[in-house]
Amino acid sequence: MIANADKNALLLCMQCGTCSASCVAKTSFNLRRLVFDSFLKNDLLSSQNLWDCTTCHNCQSRCPRGIPLTDLIVESRKGFVESGVLPTEIRDYLTSIQKFKNPFGQSKQKRVEWAKDLDLKVVEEDEFEWLWWVGCMVYDPRTAEVARKTARILESIGLNFAILGKEEGCCGNDVLSMGEEGLFELLKEENESIFEKYGVKKLVVSSPHCYNTFKNHYDFAGLEVVSILELVYDAIRKGTLEFKYDVEASVTYHDPCYLGRYNGMYDLPREVLKSIYNIEFVEMRRIRENSFCCGGGSGNFLRENRSRSNVSRAREAVSTNADILAVACPICLNMLEDGVKTINAEIEVMDIMEIIHLAMFGE
Repeated sequence: MIANADKNALLLCMQCGTCSASCVAKTSFNLRRLVFDSFLKNDLLSSQNLWDCTTCHNCQSRCPRGIPLTDLIVESRKGFVESGVLPTEIRDYLTSIQKFKNPFGQSKQKRVEWAKDLDLKVVEEDEFEWLWWVGCMVYDPRTAEVARKTARILESIGLNFAILGKEEGCCGNDVLSMGEEGLFELLKEENESIFEKYGVKKLVVSSPHCYNTFKNHYDFAGLEVVSILELVYDAIRKGTLEFKYDVEASVTYHDPCYLGRYNGMYDLPREVLKSIYNIEFVEMRRIRENSFCCGGGSGNFLRENRSRSNVSRAREAVSTNADILAVACPICLNMLEDGVKTINAEIEVMDIMEIIHLAMFGE
C-alpha cells in the first residue's frame, strides 16, 4: 500500500500529462492513467507494466506539482515483490543477484577474468588507499574492455588502489529500484562488512548506479565515495594525467540518469571531454536534466526493450553528425551500442575512459 503521505502527494496531480510525455516507456504504460486509476482504487499503482519503468527520474524531475512519481513506482513495486507477483525476467534477475551477486548468473570466479593477466592489487593481499568498485557489468565483455583501460589509467596517474576481486558483490542499486528492499538490505550489510573488514575509507566507482547507491543509500561511517570521473578530472587539473595524443573527432555526450538527474553531475564529464586535445564537442537536443534515458535502468538492460528508447537516443546522437557518442555508464554503453547497430549508423559509442585512454596512449 502507498503510505498516506504519498497518497496525499498524488492528490496534487492535475492530469497535465507531463509525466507520460517525458516517459521512455510510454509505449507500454501510461503513467498519467495509472495515477488517475489510483484515485479510483485508493490503492497503489497496480499495473504489471510498472516493471518497464527505468526509474530514469524524468517524470519526477519534470512534474510541475513536484509529485514523487519515481518513488511511488518503487513503492508500488514493493507490493508486487511482497506478493510474489513478478514477471519472469524480474524474478530471474533478483534470484541471480541473491545467488551469484550479479544479474548474469555467473560465478564469482568469472568476475575477475577481465583482470587475470593484469598485476592489480587485491585488498586481502596489499596495502591500498582507494578501493575500486568495478561493478557487476564487468561480466559483459564490452565493459571488461573499459575496465582494463581504466586500470591502466589509474596506474598511470599513481593512484594507490586495489580491487576486491572475487569478493566484490552487487551494490544493490537496481535491486532497490525494483522494490526488493529486503535483498537490498542484505547486500548492503554484506558490503559494509567487507568495508569494515578491510578498513575501506575511500571508494571509487565506475558505474553511476553504484555511485548513486553507495553515496545516497549506504551509511557506512567515514566512507568517501567518488565517481571515477571525479578522480580523473582531479588528475587532469593537477597534471598527473597527461594527454600525449590528439583525438581529432567530434564528440557528443549522453548524460546517464544516475549521474545526472539523481546526483547533479553534468558539467564534470563535459569538462573532462573538452580537456582532450582537438576534440570538437557538440550537444544533442535533450541534455542535462532533460537527457533521454537509454532504457536500461532498473534491470531493463536484460529485458526485451519494447520502448526502443536506445534507438531513439542513437538517432538523436547521429543527428549531431558527431563521430563519437561518449557515455559514462556501462549500461548506457551496452544499450546505446545496440541502438546504433539497430539503425546501422557509423557513429562510435565509447566510454569516456576509453577516450581518455586513447588520448593518453594512442590506442
